[in-house]
Amino acid sequence: MSLNLVSITPNLALDVKKAEIKDKVIKRLTDLKLADTKYKNSSDILLLICNLVEHLTRDKKISKKAIVMDIVDTLFNLTPEEQLIINDNIEFLHSNHAIKKLSKFYLFCCSAYEYLFRKKKE
Repeated sequence: MSLNLVSITPNLALDVKKAEIKDKVIKRLTDLKLADTKYKNSSDILLLICNLVEHLTRDKKISKKAIVMDIVDTLFNLTPEEQLIINDNIEFLHSNHAIKKLSKFYLFCCSAYEYLFRKKKE
């Protein structure tokens, strides 16, 4: 018997989705070797994290800022003062429209290009 048939409540579904987003972003940063403490105060890393979370989040009920703060805190073990600085930096990036979601047209074009021009595995 499959346990996937048993449904979960909407609140638990949001928590599961948040955990999935967090895991995907941390895995991506680890793959890029950017989960190092020398990037703790880097605004470029913060912008990358914000853009990844923006791209992965579809549900309006999920707080993107809270997920970003949780990811940064998990990666770099922030002090309360650093958390305030990161929070202000997120607000600054948001107010200057630096955080962007990839357009569906761009995603379609990239997918079509990848499908048409990928190398065939033999």
